[in-house]
Amino acid sequence: MRLFVAIVKDHRQVEDILMGFLDLGVRGGTVLEGRGMGEMVSMEVPIFAGLRALSPGGAKDSYVILSAMEDGIVDGAFRLVDEVCGGLENAGTGIAWTIPIDRIRGTAGGF
Repeated sequence: MRLFVAIVKDHRQVEDILMGFLDLGVRGGTVLEGRGMGEMVSMEVPIFAGLRALSPGGAKDSYVILSAMEDGIVDGAFRLVDEVCGGLENAGTGIAWTIPIDRIRGTAGGF
């Protein structure tokens, strides 16, 4: 099992990713709204307000997608997020990674 984490800037991308996850067989996930470091620093310390202009998409809220998934689904999830976001190698499009899960409880129907 892996915890798949993706951070994207556009709520429409989130909807497309979640629909794609269903097609891949992902059983669930959680979406959180967040703010990046550049956004927070520029709000709290006015001298750093110019940081927003230096970071593509830095002035927008972010959406964090969390989903526990089986190892066999992870490659498809990465391809999906990359496609929906227009290429994660491009600055400001998003980021995704996985974290190994050694234990999981509370999932309806199990994995």
